[in-house]
Amino acid sequence: MHSAAGIEDRLFTPARIRLTAWYVSVLAAVLIVLGTALYLVVREQLLNGVDNGVKLVAAKATEEWFATGNVDVTGLSTGPYTVNVMTPGHLVGVTSTDGYIHLNRASMQAADMNGSDLRSSGSSGDRQRVYSVKVSAPPNQVALIQVTRSTEPEHEALSKLLAGLLIGGAGGLVLAGVGGWWLAGKSLRPVRVAFNRQHAFVSDASHELRTPLAVIRANAEFLQQEQPENVEARDIVSETDRLSSLVDALLAVARDDDRGAKALHMRVDLAEVVEATVASFQTVTADHELELTHATPSELMVMGDREQLRQVLVILLDNAVRYTPAGGRIHVQAREDGKEAVLTVHDTGIGIPEEALPQVFERFYRADDARNRQSGGVGLGLAIARELVTRHSGRISVTSTEGAGSTFTVRLPRDT
Repeated sequence: MHSAAGIEDRLFTPARIRLTAWYVSVLAAVLIVLGTALYLVVREQLLNGVDNGVKLVAAKATEEWFATGNVDVTGLSTGPYTVNVMTPGHLVGVTSTDGYIHLNRASMQAADMNGSDLRSSGSSGDRQRVYSVKVSAPPNQVALIQVTRSTEPEHEALSKLLAGLLIGGAGGLVLAGVGGWWLAGKSLRPVRVAFNRQHAFVSDASHELRTPLAVIRANAEFLQQEQPENVEARDIVSETDRLSSLVDALLAVARDDDRGAKALHMRVDLAEVVEATVASFQTVTADHELELTHATPSELMVMGDREQLRQVLVILLDNAVRYTPAGGRIHVQAREDGKEAVLTVHDTGIGIPEEALPQVFERFYRADDARNRQSGGVGLGLAIARELVTRHSGRISVTSTEGAGSTFTVRLPRDT
């Protein structure tokens, strides 16, 4: 029995990465939403506190003006607050370090027109909240009171909060990635166990089938030699060969990747593989009254396993023979296309329904159960071909027109 470590890694490592990525992505989305909400709530509370503060100082100044007709701007301009009062022809305020009283005249004008005005001014390093209010008393007393407060402490606190959220969020995502990787591995463990058991079963069953198949074929060949006209014996040999080919393909998928990894680093002439495989199929296609042709360059080198590449072509040719009526044609071509080697198998068979094309490479999928029972197909060949092509970092695809034929295309990295 061979281990399945290589195949297992290719199957489960991407799944584990995707699960971890989804876990981290969901957590990142939650953190972004919560962090944004927290930042906005704190910002709103801080700025509301500033607004309430300037309005409270303005209310005290208004009360003092109504009571005395004057405002003690020096007494009210404590802490972060600065109070200025403008009356017709007179300005009372707190001078700054440059010896001038600084007013926000736009806010004053807006308050004169609308009764009050609240706005932000300045830029980073000198951001302020400005509140201006118009007060009047009979007979013609009017004053504009303006309270200014720096918002730099609040913005500094918000900056620290944002930095903390970003650092904390990044750390949380790193921890989530590590934890998600561990959880994904743990959740996939039962699937890995089931895969290993299945892999072991396929490998053991394929090995066990080889001997009885060889015995059946030998007996059928002996019977065919004794009775050359025995059609049943000939059919037994033919079907045994096909079953042996399927068993070989199953072994190719199930065997240990250690040998496969070395084989996939060998230079293989794809053109020579095509010529040899087509030659071996000439008898089969002749028995089915089909015309088999091929076209290849003198040399087309790829990196891979010669036997696995031959098996891919055998599967595609066997598929074409099964579903091409007598008198039909099968054409195999190998060619260069930039940095790729392209292998195509075209037949003039019955074709594949359009709705079945996306599933033809799935295991045990059969577009027409009745037709496949008649042809002996079990829906494994094309799935095996896709696995072997994927091992070679290649792609396999199919185009088909029902009633007109199908074209299977294999693209492999070319060894230049």
